[in-house]
Amino acid sequence: MPPLVLALIDSVFALALHHDERARRANPDRESATVRAKITGPEQNSPAPGGLRVRVTVTPKTKPAKRVSFHIDLEEERLLAHELALAELPLDRSGLARLIGELEAWCYAQIPLEAAPNAGVAEQ
Repeated sequence: MPPLVLALIDSVFALALHHDERARRANPDRESATVRAKITGPEQNSPAPGGLRVRVTVTPKTKPAKRVSFHIDLEEERLLAHELALAELPLDRSGLARLIGELEAWCYAQIPLEAAPNAGVAEQ
């Protein structure tokens, strides 16, 4: 397996772990959630036969789970990330950086940042 694919898989699991810990530490007035990453393959069908599918799932306690996935095409050395509105990216450092950035943004959209108790309030 190409080293960049291993680096991408490592980054996706690190991202999921970071957001899982963040979601579990939610303020009491916010619902907690779990975040998981799963790799499956080799794929039998399109869009990347013989490639890998990577899925990130955010599961709140009382709401339906939300998922996003992308495919790693090992044969043509590309990333297929239609669900993240990226279409096709090269399997190189720039492609990995863009994909991880979009996954990060997607996770923050599912689990918003906690506002500080006095955010935006000037001390007097």
